[in-house]
Amino acid sequence: MEQYIEIKAANPDCLLFYRMGDFYELFFEDAEVAARALGIVLTKRGKHLGRDIPMCGVPVHRADEYLHRLIALGHRVAVCEQLEDPAEARKRGGKSVVRRDVIRLVTPGTLTEDTLLDARRNNYLLAIARARARPARTAASRSPGSTSRPANSASPNATAPALAAEIARLEPGEIIVSDALYGDAELAPYLRSLPAVTPLTRDVFDGATAERRLAGYFAVATTRGVRRALAARAHRRRRLHHLCRAHAARQAPAALAAAARGRKARRSLIDQATRSNLELVRTLAGERRGSLLAAIDRTVTAAGSRLLAQRLAAPLTDPAAIARRHDAVALFVADAGAARRRARSVCKAAPDLARALARLVVGRGGPRDLAAIRDGIAAAAEPRRRAASSCRSIAAELAQAAQSLRRPDPAIAAELAAALADELPHLKRDGGFVRAGYDAALDEARALRDDRAA
Repeated sequence: MEQYIEIKAANPDCLLFYRMGDFYELFFEDAEVAARALGIVLTKRGKHLGRDIPMCGVPVHRADEYLHRLIALGHRVAVCEQLEDPAEARKRGGKSVVRRDVIRLVTPGTLTEDTLLDARRNNYLLAIARARARPARTAASRSPGSTSRPANSASPNATAPALAAEIARLEPGEIIVSDALYGDAELAPYLRSLPAVTPLTRDVFDGATAERRLAGYFAVATTRGVRRALAARAHRRRRLHHLCRAHAARQAPAALAAAARGRKARRSLIDQATRSNLELVRTLAGERRGSLLAAIDRTVTAAGSRLLAQRLAAPLTDPAAIARRHDAVALFVADAGAARRRARSVCKAAPDLARALARLVVGRGGPRDLAAIRDGIAAAAEPRRRAASSCRSIAAELAQAAQSLRRPDPAIAAELAAALADELPHLKRDGGFVRAGYDAALDEARALRDDRAA
């Protein structure tokens, strides 16, 4: 209980999933909250200060299911794991406690597991801060916490109505703000009406602290060069802190390393009421089914569905950009279906690379995520060859996509194909995912193990 109380004190705003053998246990008020939310039995274990200690628990193998339900209800969860084998603890004495610590904070904006996410929806983590130079304005910047795509959206001149429209468009899984902004007379009523808003203390939004954190992440002495490359840099520093804390790591997800300033497209600004009544991506009842998106979505990949939803939620207003998309569509229409069939066949074989990569860069990936990288690079090969051998001019939008397909190194796919076994477990801790013959030392260790078992 002393260990539990110490760890809980460091994470007071989260329900603490405290690993004990094959269960995650919750105690005290956390147990009462979780038992009500999950509909599980509330029991008791021992006493503290002369009073019974409320307790409930969930099996480790069903943890994702319970986490999904808690996050959906607006709770945040700190996952505390055993960091050593109980046998090691016993070597220090019969009553020694197994070392434990929080390895991850599960929040709505930092989810990566497929079981906790809708594959067809982006899960954005949005940061909102007030710009010092313009005290009457706020700025918002978003980052997909569930994918490895770099953050590249900012609204540096967002007034309150514009900010509300931007939030309605993105539908972020979580919003982080400073506690000062959370108490702002103008914005507080609106922010407090939103789900999954996380106020952070002033030190997180302190410029000097954030500057050091950003420099440490990029391993540079000064952020002068980084500043030129990053858009909405101040807000990314705040998301960097939040993501670091969520993943319980000194370094943030590598996804932020590629963030670069891009040309901001001109898009329609649609307020929440209009967006709801148009039922663009969700009906008035809050369901996808029956919306415009559901009516037109014929994509064959989860990533394609997310992109379609993103474009539908923010219609372009730039005629040149609209024309480029029309040209891409016209090419497929003119081909009488053959090009469409080939493209859909290739896309259907491609895994969800973005989410597989996101899990890998934060250290929560598994063997099947490595296989997704392998298969994704392989799937890019055919359209890459077709684009290279095409004699006719292709639409600019498709030419840009073809150029992107040339970036992955086929040698990576070849190495993964050589390393990974034919049958892959879901979790790396289950072992057996490295192909026999790939690593001589591993083969020798396996042989010794099998001989000992025999």
